[in-house]
Amino acid sequence: MQNKWKILITVAVTTMMATMDASIINIAFPVLARVFEADVSVVMWVTVLFILVSTSSMLIIGKIGDMVGRKRIFLAGIGVFTLGLLACALAGSIGQLIFFRALQGVGAAMTISCGAAIVTEAFPPHEVGKGLGSLGVFVSLGFIAGPIVGGLLLDFLDWRSIFYVRIPLGIAAFLMAVVFLEKDQAWHGRSRLDILGTITSSAGIFLFVFGISGMRDHGAASFRVLPVAGLGLVLIAAFVFLERRAQNPIVDPGLFKDKVFSSAIGGLFLHFVAAPPYMLVIPFYLMLSLHMRASEAGMLMAATSVTTMVFGPVSGWLSDRFGRVWFAAIGAAAATLSFLFMLGFDLQSTVGSIAPVFVLLGVGAGTFQPANNSIIMGAVGREQLGTASALIATQRQVGIAVGMALTGTLYSAWNDGHREELLSQGVDGIYASKAAIPMALHDVALISVFINVLVVVLCLLPLWKKGKKLLQT
Repeated sequence: MQNKWKILITVAVTTMMATMDASIINIAFPVLARVFEADVSVVMWVTVLFILVSTSSMLIIGKIGDMVGRKRIFLAGIGVFTLGLLACALAGSIGQLIFFRALQGVGAAMTISCGAAIVTEAFPPHEVGKGLGSLGVFVSLGFIAGPIVGGLLLDFLDWRSIFYVRIPLGIAAFLMAVVFLEKDQAWHGRSRLDILGTITSSAGIFLFVFGISGMRDHGAASFRVLPVAGLGLVLIAAFVFLERRAQNPIVDPGLFKDKVFSSAIGGLFLHFVAAPPYMLVIPFYLMLSLHMRASEAGMLMAATSVTTMVFGPVSGWLSDRFGRVWFAAIGAAAATLSFLFMLGFDLQSTVGSIAPVFVLLGVGAGTFQPANNSIIMGAVGREQLGTASALIATQRQVGIAVGMALTGTLYSAWNDGHREELLSQGVDGIYASKAAIPMALHDVALISVFINVLVVVLCLLPLWKKGKKLLQT
């Protein structure tokens, strides 16, 4: 087996551990609330703090990886994450569990920030799409396997098992990384870390994501949301200002002068902002309006992830050969159509009419993401691959957070409005509650249609700027 595939498998196993971690914990919330006699709002911090810490630290860790060596950071990340699993399994209180999950968040950020960069460096330029597409398979596999593995462990063992059974996998991933990852190369011209950039970027992203995460429960104008998210935006703006003057910036502002890079980054962010109507609202529609069991809804929604797994490597390989810009645009167009078709979902929809839409969404994600990520990674120099990799992960996490906050707030408001309107027309209360869900789904899905159209435009924008030359990128 060629070394590039050994490197890919090593990074993929580690990435799958991190993505599985997000979904395997959520299914344990009811058990954790009962065992620790804690309110669900407290238990949720087991996941919330993990996301906040990992998202806010990715940029700076990606930069450090560029400076000191990505293999070192990747190995350290596996070690921290695996020790975090052990600590979580031994936690004696909900407070300890939340703290150790924050430690895990640091480890996850270290591996995710460097993962795409390591794969990009291992594959020749004309095969980067293939490598990143294959890596995407394991991202989807982690999300699919998490709830399934977590449910089985909780059924037959106890809550601690969702942590300790993964420790051997962490040890195996560490040993694979030691053996298969290539030795870090010495880069000339390394300089001191930008301390002000580190503080403003990490604090700004942390506060912004923390602030908007409370929008659905507290309202956009509440003290929990507006001042906190506003302060986060101020710090992010200060970060941008400081980076333009820093000798060794965390993110080189010159990257955004490249229309290919800036369009791809913007498209990636909006792609994930548009996703939450599916992630957040569809489960309510399937289970409350169509009366599916949780297992049935989960299996139906798994069609999207499975399709993404299939199309990811294929799209990556084809985009390497025929042009990444076009495949990113085709993927965004497929996602646009999937949300457009969701406008037809109602109380009479069947599995046969819903499943193809979910498959089309999987085609869109599986086609767009490898091509888009290849464009981003191909637009930077080798010495900035870690920063670009971290930027991709940060855009994904922040985009999802923004989309979840907006979707949750708008869906709740529109759902209540539609229900009240139906009640005023004399419709039975139970039926009104069922019927209001797809109506509100249509509203938020329509927003996703417009956002995805903008993603298509951003994908094609470089073609208008640089013409046919980009078709070979």
